[in-house]
This record gives sequence, C-alpha cells and structure tokens, in this order.
Amino acid sequence: LTQEQKIIIDEVTQKYNVASKRISTLSQEKKSLDEKVTLAAQLDVTNIWVEPKNKRDRTAKRIKDIVRLDIGFTLVKNITAKTGEKTVYIRIAKPDNDVLVKNPSDTFEYENRNLNYSIKKYIEYDGEEQQVVVYWNVEEFLYAGNYRVDIFADGVLIGSRNFELK
Repeated sequence: LTQEQKIIIDEVTQKYNVASKRISTLSQEKKSLDEKVTLAAQLDVTNIWVEPKNKRDRTAKRIKDIVRLDIGFTLVKNITAKTGEKTVYIRIAKPDNDVLVKNPSDTFEYENRNLNYSIKKYIEYDGEEQQVVVYWNVEEFLYAGNYRVDIFADGVLIGSRNFELK
C-alpha cells in the first residue's frame, strides 16, 4: 500500500468510528425518549371514591347493611394516550389482602403474572377527562377494617385508594 492509500484508509476508519459512536448515542437517546413517551401515554386516575350502599340505595351506616360498593374515579385528560376501547380492572382488597372475586378465573396480566380482579369495565377513551363509576354487589361477609381499591389499565397500576368499613 502506498502512503496515500494508508492516509485514506485512516481517514475512512476515523469517519466510520465517529459515525458508529453517533449511531450508538442516537439509539440511546431514542430509547430514552420512547420510555418517556410510553410513560406520558399511560392513563391516570384521580378522585377515587368508594361509597357503601344499603338495600335502599342510601349510604350504609353499618357494615352489616352494605349490599353494594359504588366505586368511582376520574380518568385524567391525556392527549398522548391511545384513544379507543380500554379495559379497566379494579381489585378490591380486604384487610387481610384477599381480593373480592366472583370467579377465581377472573384474572388479568400484571408484571408477568396473573392477578385476580373484582370488576372489569370496558371504557371508550377519547383522551378527555372522563368520570367512571363501577359497582360491586356484596355477596360475601365483609368485616370491619381497612380495605383497598387498586385500578389497572394497559397493564399498569394507575390508581389506589384505601377506605375503612366500620
């Protein structure tokens, strides 16, 4: 090889190394931005409430009078979230962390495992703020203590609320 060819090879090698580093940096930046977009596109809920109802559809004062739990929340406006039909899963956990379920086969996937859910609700999400109310008909013995409602959508826990039954 002549001296001129060696210089050309060195220049090309140098340019190749610079380009490779740039590609690697851009790939990392893209991955980071993808993660941020995914995070921004998640649904979020606020104003979670639980109201125990008696057989006259009034707020139950005593735990033995509860025939239904009304659970409501607000899906927050999110212009980056995908619109369309969403499946929301609600888990109602008793003080011992057992989940209230109608059928043991009612499960959904969360963090690579199947969890039981209490209520499944299909929602037509349009990116705007939306009120949602679901109902749990009490058919089991409820005892006094701290209960918890967890709300999931798109494989993500999007809200939780503790409530006490006396």
